[in-house]
Amino acid sequence: MATEHQPDSYQRDIAKGLNEAFDDERTAEGELDLDSARVVVFSDHHKGARDGADDFLRCERAYHAALGYYLEAGFELYVLGDVEELWECRPEEVLDAYPETLALEGEFHRQGRYRRFWGNHDDQWNREGEVEKHLWPIFPGLTVHEAAKLEVTAAGERLGLIFLAHGHQGTADSERYSWFSRLVVRYIWRPIQRRVNFASTTPSTDYELRQRHDGAMFAWARTHPEKPVLIAGHTHRPVFGTSRQPKVTKREAADVLRELEERRASAEPDTAKIAALRAELEFIEAAARRGGPPPLPIEPPCYFNTGCCSFGDGDVTGLEIVDGQIRLVRWPNDDDEPKAKVLVSDDLRTVLESVS
Repeated sequence: MATEHQPDSYQRDIAKGLNEAFDDERTAEGELDLDSARVVVFSDHHKGARDGADDFLRCERAYHAALGYYLEAGFELYVLGDVEELWECRPEEVLDAYPETLALEGEFHRQGRYRRFWGNHDDQWNREGEVEKHLWPIFPGLTVHEAAKLEVTAAGERLGLIFLAHGHQGTADSERYSWFSRLVVRYIWRPIQRRVNFASTTPSTDYELRQRHDGAMFAWARTHPEKPVLIAGHTHRPVFGTSRQPKVTKREAADVLRELEERRASAEPDTAKIAALRAELEFIEAAARRGGPPPLPIEPPCYFNTGCCSFGDGDVTGLEIVDGQIRLVRWPNDDDEPKAKVLVSDDLRTVLESVS
């Protein structure tokens, strides 16, 4: 197993890719005033062509509710890459399929509250000509960044540095061999998805791979001399940089079992409800047995991950920076209402002090 002093080749590749993005003169720079900041970060929408291979389609409802709220509440919107699924689709297919989503995002842009980043699945946006051709009609003058550095301040005092990047940097399939990965996804995987109506985007369903990648990104942030707090996407797994790990699922087995036993003990048991609860219980327990490695201990809290906007159950997760806090949120809430569920939060000043 790799350690901080003996990273494996995978960690070295990721570190090299993130270092190149961090040091690139084209990386955006700015300031984030902790006292007034209202920012939400989403990533990994993977918007497709509204077919069986479209991983965003079932999440459209939750994402639109979230954008409506953040637009009216005065938030800046950061979209952190893999927003369009351009390994599977041509830009025209996606943009024509989601005019309402683009219109909502466009309102943020018109008000100067929109930042766009490119990831591996929408790396076409790293070319200015492609951005001008396809995105400028919706987002006039938009610049799509690979990464950004934000100096966090409060009352003129520098508190620390936040570094935002999609998180694919340094991976072989996303950089050196992306041409081959794109061909496989577009001409082999997409037709299979369309036929069986199965939504999936690697590495979200590969527990070992995403754990390894999260570990590599955390190792980079932990050892970088400028002590940044890294906010990324790519793995589709929410990560919150404290020892308190987020509970993303709506219900745990113990909650369902408790309700099931209460229903069974009722004077007039509702057979249909009992059957539905038993199905939910078996579903949760089977998912737990599927396993995967335990959550990474993120200490110091230098790495956060948005999760994604392409979960199979239609939920979306993102990170808020507001009221001096950093929060991992899920839309919709536990009652399937168009409201944010705060999964875990922390004081951002304390986070930055812990890292620096």
